[in-house]
Amino acid sequence: MKKFDTKPAKSIAVCGILAALSIVILLLGALLGIGIYLAPMIAGGSLLLIRRAYGVKYHVILWLAVSILGLILVPNLEQNLMYLCLFGCYPIFYPYLQKLGKGIRLLLKLFYFNAVFLAVELLLMLVLVPEAIDSLFFVGFLLLGNFAFLCYDFALPRFFVLLQRYLGKYI
Repeated sequence: MKKFDTKPAKSIAVCGILAALSIVILLLGALLGIGIYLAPMIAGGSLLLIRRAYGVKYHVILWLAVSILGLILVPNLEQNLMYLCLFGCYPIFYPYLQKLGKGIRLLLKLFYFNAVFLAVELLLMLVLVPEAIDSLFFVGFLLLGNFAFLCYDFALPRFFVLLQRYLGKYI
């Protein structure tokens, strides 16, 4: 009798559970109103184990699935766009960026963050809420966003170590 290979079934089940966890994190962030940037950071970071355990293909598919489900289920558009364009896909690019030199790596990371952040925020401010534009507030917001992104970049490998320590044996 032929033995059934359980690796694909296990990987799909784990990806489904992590997708549900990420959607719950995004929903809680939207419902509580405090997680516009924090919830996408946590949801994106929670997918780190998938890359190590099952590869980049599963990680990208899981990011896309959570992004599409987030756009359908989560009411906060800004939070969904931040996950889709920035914090959800950044862990996919992170290992490739780490192979570069320290100076160019930091410049590329900050360029990526600022380009996506400006595109999302300007889209939301110009299209959805045109009267909310205040240049001094926006510059301060951008500086705080850069600080938060650098903290996220610093915490991402440490968060991965914690996830692997406590959840790695189950994947």
